[in-house]
This record gives sequence, structure tokens and C-alpha cells, in this order.
Amino acid sequence: QKALESLDEVLRGLESGLSSDLVALDIRRALQYLGEITGEVTTDDLLENIFSHFCIGK
Repeated sequence: QKALESLDEVLRGLESGLSSDLVALDIRRALQYLGEITGEVTTDDLLENIFSHFCIGK
């Protein structure tokens, strides 16, 4: 369901003329959800990605 909703967001962004940067974020999110469905992306991968991009304090 989340993958489908993310793909809908991509289409809405393209149709409304949203900047390519923002559409790319929606595409990345959709690919993430699709990867979870196919098993190509695991929860550990998600956590690693989050912690590698954000400084989360104690």
C-alpha cells in the first residue's frame, strides 16, 4: 500500500510541475518501499541509511 501511495505521489508531482529534486525524493521513497516488498531492502538497511545521513544525538 505504501509503495502504491508513493508512486501516486510521484505522478502527482510530475503532473503538477513539482521540481525534479522533490520528485526524485518521492521516487526514492517508492523504490525503498518496493525494495522492502521484494526483499532487496531490509529494516537493517533502512536503519543504516538513516544513521549514516543524520546525526542523531543521545
